Parts: sequence; structure tokens; C-alpha cells
Amino acid sequence: MLILDGEKYGSVFCATGARGFYGEGYPFHRYWKYLGMDWRGTGFSGKTLTLLPRRGKAFGEDGNMPLREDGTTPKEFAPKCIWVDFMRGEMANAVGLSNFGAAFYLRSGAYYSITQPFFISFMAVAGDASGREAELRDFCALLRPYLPFRASVALQINFGCPNSGHDLAEFKDEICTQTETAKSMLGIPVVINCNALMPTSVLVEVSRVADGLWVGNTIPFFGTDQIDWSPYGKVSPIRRRGVAADGGLSSPACLPLTIQKVWELRESGVSIPIVAGNGIRTETDIDVLSLADAVFIGSLAVVRPHHMSRIIDHANHVHIRSLKWK
Repeated sequence: MLILDGEKYGSVFCATGARGFYGEGYPFHRYWKYLGMDWRGTGFSGKTLTLLPRRGKAFGEDGNMPLREDGTTPKEFAPKCIWVDFMRGEMANAVGLSNFGAAFYLRSGAYYSITQPFFISFMAVAGDASGREAELRDFCALLRPYLPFRASVALQINFGCPNSGHDLAEFKDEICTQTETAKSMLGIPVVINCNALMPTSVLVEVSRVADGLWVGNTIPFFGTDQIDWSPYGKVSPIRRRGVAADGGLSSPACLPLTIQKVWELRESGVSIPIVAGNGIRTETDIDVLSLADAVFIGSLAVVRPHHMSRIIDHANHVHIRSLKWK
């Protein structure tokens, strides 16, 4: 069970953005529900926002998934920046943080309709550390007048984008600085989102200032020799679809990296809450993540929707029970 500032957030969550910006979902969800897609029993984590819009190349901006005028619905029913292999149970994406900018979503008032504790996710994308710190400060100044929402909210700062082009080890000081800035400006819990390639030594330092860790964002294609990339050839499936990015993988092949990272963090003495995922497909996957306080599911809902209900039920049972062990 994930508990932040004494508030119970839940034991199982949707992956960041898996249900859209504020739970509105995606067009395919209306069909996938007949295949078993059911998010009941999960906490909510919204799609990552950026300070400035990223509406795509047609607007002279970044972002690989064009959105309709409502700012939430993809223009393409099957966006080119998302690849799915149903047989292997895998997904990859290079959405590129497509959104209309944080102000658009805050002004909509839609976050006030959420009735259970949830996460707002943000990523600073400027080209240098000082620029990213300035973006975070501007975002916090933008968010602060809207607080409190109807339900408790935590800020998830995203350092898990698979296409950042940075050596992840260089982010240690920056993550700590952004965490402290957000906590002082907003007065709400701050959780750091990263993939399992983030060095354990970095996360140990981050754990001294953050309220929690969200471990298991997508793994960049060809970004580690701990995954066998040979089935994909030399070009990522995303690039084959005409997108100028390799993207990140969500797959059972990624889960061992998350399991190892959670174990290393606990062995290193990290005691703050951890939410873990990427590649969960079975109840056994939930069991081996029992060192985490909670889990998240995302690609499962697309490639194995008929498994969702029982896995969510099992995750709630395991991670509520684990609260008693701790």
C-alpha cells in the first residue's frame, strides 16, 4: 500500500498516462472493455505534462502523437508512435510527451472531478539543467493556485523519458534539486519517476529528499545489453513506422530489470515507498515485486486485457497484506 503524508493512495495504479490526462481514456478503450479491460481497483496517474505545448511537427513543436482540439484524443486511432505485438505481449512507444501544455489541462478544471488520491506527472524538457529547473519552478507557480483539488494529489516528476539523450547518472543533483524545489513551492508529496536503468546510487541519494520512487518507465530501445534485442533487428519497430525516434519498450523482458532495481534499493537501505512495474503479466509477477509498496500496470491493459481484473485483485491483496509486514 502506497502511503504519502499519511494518505492511502492505493496498492495498484495505472501506468502514467495509460488512462489519459485525467482518466478520460482513449478511443480504443470503448472496444477493449469487451475484451476485459477494467481499471477498477487501480489508482490514477495522469499523462505527463510539460510547461509548453508539444503538439507535433505540424505546429513547429515536439511531440509525436497529434491530438485533437480537445487536447486529449489522438487524431489517429492507431498512432504511428505506438507499436503493439499481441503475440509477444509487448508494446513500444515514442509519444514524445505530446500535450497542449500544463496550463491547458489545469484550466479545464477536470482534475477537480477526481475523487481518489492521484498523481499529476510533469517533466521539464529544456536543453540544460538550469533551464529545466526554471521550467519546474514555472510549472509549480502555475499549479499552486489550483491546489487543493477535491482529492489528495502528489506530484510525479518524470525522469524516465527514453529519448532524453543523457547519461542517467548525471541527473542525481538535478533530481534532488527539482524535488526540493517542488516540495517547498507546493507542499505536496513528490515522487520521482524513472526507468530501471537509473543507477541505484543515484536513487539512493534521491530517496533522501523524495517522498517516493516510481520505478519501471519504458526501457529505451537498444539502451541496455540486459535485454535481448535480436528479435527486433537493427531498427526499432517505432522507426519502422516512420517515427524519428527509437522509443521505449514495455515488455515482460523489462520486468527482471525492475525486480532487480527494487531489490538493490531495499538492500541499500531505501525505505521510502516504491511503486514498481513494466511488463507485469501474471500474479507471480506481482508476488516477486512484494518488496515494493505498490505496483502499476499499463501495457497489460492493451495486450492482455482479459487478465486485468484478476491481476488487479491479486495486487491489491498482496500489497495491502505487505503493509502489515512492514
